[in-house]
Amino acid sequence: MPKAHRRKQITYYQRQRRGKEQETAPLRHALVIAVAGAGGKSTYIRQQAERQAREGKRVAVTTTTHIYNPCVQYGIRESWSRDETEPVAVIRGVAYFGRPQGMGGQSGESGRSRLPEGKKPDALEPCVTSETVRRDTLVRSGKPEKAQQDTLMRRGVLEGMQQSWKLGPVSQDAFRQICSRYDVVYVEADGSRSMPAKIPLDGEPVLPPGTDEVVIVMGRHAVGRPPRAVCQHYDADRFEAAARSAGGDTASDRYTAADNTASDRRTAAGSRASDRSTASDSIKAAGGVTAPKNQEQQTPLTEAQLRHLAEACYIRPLRIRYPWIRSTYYLSDMYRLGEKEHVTDVTFILMASGFGRRYSGSENKLLADFHGRPLYLHALEHLAKSAQQLRSYQVHVRTGVVTRYPEIMQQTADMQDPDITYLENHMAEEGITSSIRIGTRKAIADHAQLAVFFAADMPYLDAGQITRFVCDCICSGKPYGCMAVRDETERTVTTTVPGAFRLDKGQAADRLLALHGDRGAMRLIRQRPWDTYYFYTEPSSIRDIDQKKDSR
Repeated sequence: MPKAHRRKQITYYQRQRRGKEQETAPLRHALVIAVAGAGGKSTYIRQQAERQAREGKRVAVTTTTHIYNPCVQYGIRESWSRDETEPVAVIRGVAYFGRPQGMGGQSGESGRSRLPEGKKPDALEPCVTSETVRRDTLVRSGKPEKAQQDTLMRRGVLEGMQQSWKLGPVSQDAFRQICSRYDVVYVEADGSRSMPAKIPLDGEPVLPPGTDEVVIVMGRHAVGRPPRAVCQHYDADRFEAAARSAGGDTASDRYTAADNTASDRRTAAGSRASDRSTASDSIKAAGGVTAPKNQEQQTPLTEAQLRHLAEACYIRPLRIRYPWIRSTYYLSDMYRLGEKEHVTDVTFILMASGFGRRYSGSENKLLADFHGRPLYLHALEHLAKSAQQLRSYQVHVRTGVVTRYPEIMQQTADMQDPDITYLENHMAEEGITSSIRIGTRKAIADHAQLAVFFAADMPYLDAGQITRFVCDCICSGKPYGCMAVRDETERTVTTTVPGAFRLDKGQAADRLLALHGDRGAMRLIRQRPWDTYYFYTEPSSIRDIDQKKDSR
């Protein structure tokens, strides 16, 4: 048979395989595992890498997008010598590679690396992106560290500086050398802004050359939540197409109250609380009001839908495009990790000392009539209802109302609930941090492991969401937690109260007591995003009443 005729019989798969072998020829045959998807990727990589390191394997971790710098996370000295083939740090036998952002590296405009036009998604190349914000001028000015951070916060650029806390991708040549020296190389090939679910855009994930396996991660803490709030790049058409392929829920996908472990009880609590939060009758039973519905109601996510979302949006396209790469699905179970978290005492702090100057003249905003009752009372009753729900799951909650108004003190005392007390604030003129310090001292006196701060002008944050937020913060094991809203149009994330702080971790109590001024504890969270659990929700849930027209 002529040689030209034989070439025509080569299949598409064989051509792709031949190209892969040519591409990876200089590489030692190290196992390259790319991890993509949503919430839980970093935890999965760390657990698997450290396990294999204990087995005696040489393990490396890097990224094609970005990962948090382990030197910043673990508070160790950075050993990077500007040589991309040398690890930035070696922690528990695992070598971390990457280009520190702000030190000759590049950083994505929206926190995600972008490929040069015309490049294939499996080409691991340095990405051309916007310049990282530097603080050199402030350092040279001789200002103390706190003054530098205050100046940067006023300029609104501290979030941009988070890029300097991350590692970016190494060059293709450096990646090949890394693969030649290690047995297993884990690559974080996707970003999700800590959201538990994701629908990828074109060019995602960014696979490195020579990838042997792709693991698609989705977070179980998305179950029971509306997909629009917890899914990055949510697209109704693509989501509905994936949901139709699920064919309905199965009994194994439903939560039951018969589970005996602490983590399953917390999961069941969060799931049922989230389901209740979508029903207006249960909200009214809690003494609250229903948030205005600007968008259509959504059915809460199930485990089956998460699995089929990963299958339809990630695994099938990858198998078509790269048939030689093995693709698997992994459900990250944050609640199982929560078994190690023994949190039994929680303190809620309702901050009701504000002046409300933007509301309407001399009228007290917190005492103003809102749907037949004072505004602050809606938030307090939601906290009381959430405390009752958490108490049934062996979490005891005490609530402190920090206020400067005698009317609120009297109404709180009239509730005759031993777990709800008022705390008088004599320093309200200082700003919100005076309420934070008073609340922190109460939480320490209560021997609480977790302190959660709430604003009294958020009447739409119902008990179901509060309960789920507290459960998720506990199970995440992170020192900080806050609610967040994702704006898909602007591709930005807004963090807001309530804010949760583990007083037994990360010196959170000392940091809260050291706050001064009129900017709240969100500054602590923005300074340490790797230590923060982000509870994504809808804007209507955390809507506050700032002006009188907002209460209509």
